[in-house]
Amino acid sequence: MEPRKRFEALATLPQDEIPLAETALWIAAESRPQIDVMGRLDEIHALSERIRPAITGARSMRNQVELLNRAFFHEEGFKGNSEDYANPLNSFLDSVLDTRRGIPITLAILYLEVAHRLNLPGVGVGFPGHFLIKVCDDHEEIIVDPFFGRILSHQDCRELLQKVAGNDEGFAPELLDATPTPEILQRVLRNLKLLHLAQKNFEPALACSDRILLLAGDDLSELRDRALIYRQLECAGPALRDLERYLAFAPQDPQAAVLSQLLDELRSQARRIH
Repeated sequence: MEPRKRFEALATLPQDEIPLAETALWIAAESRPQIDVMGRLDEIHALSERIRPAITGARSMRNQVELLNRAFFHEEGFKGNSEDYANPLNSFLDSVLDTRRGIPITLAILYLEVAHRLNLPGVGVGFPGHFLIKVCDDHEEIIVDPFFGRILSHQDCRELLQKVAGNDEGFAPELLDATPTPEILQRVLRNLKLLHLAQKNFEPALACSDRILLLAGDDLSELRDRALIYRQLECAGPALRDLERYLAFAPQDPQAAVLSQLLDELRSQARRIH
């Protein structure tokens, strides 16, 4: 359980001290124990040093970002895996390093790690349906789409919202606010959890849910989800505890009647076990 222990140690640091790329690598290492996390961080350092000369002497922050984009997306070859988007490997940072393919959030994590090593002030942006990057200072903010490797205007972001959400009426500058590190890691884990559930791989889905709750505290929707995963694994006791806690705090859930019936079934199962 070394990967889980290392993840827990990092995830419980103050949020501004959590090392994003390293913690994301420990997420991957739980499923892929052959990963040498420290070795992978050395690879990211080497990647940053290969890119450093390309941005040296840039005339402005925007020019730095343009040059970083050219080096990262074109010369190093990182891009979105549009051909196999639902592959769980896209959520593992070591695989992104190997294949140069990923989903928006893992590409963003790697890009941000490189940017930070090059002293560029980048943050993650949890834009609806499509994770983005923002590089900004007191004078300018530059939005980067890590999946397609391009700089976006606010109009581009509005059009992106239309594409991923079906309308752009809810677009507001606040959608481009920085996302805290724990929430970025939660999003990685939620993506993985959904992929595992779609394939009925309930044990790794449970591992994702456990780590989401470590990051998010008593997130009610996640408590409910974990209860349902425990039920699929025929773990009546833990399912019962999570679901009782969920319904105690969310009695107005539209599915409360269905969940209450499920609660009765779990109590019956737990009595039979004991």
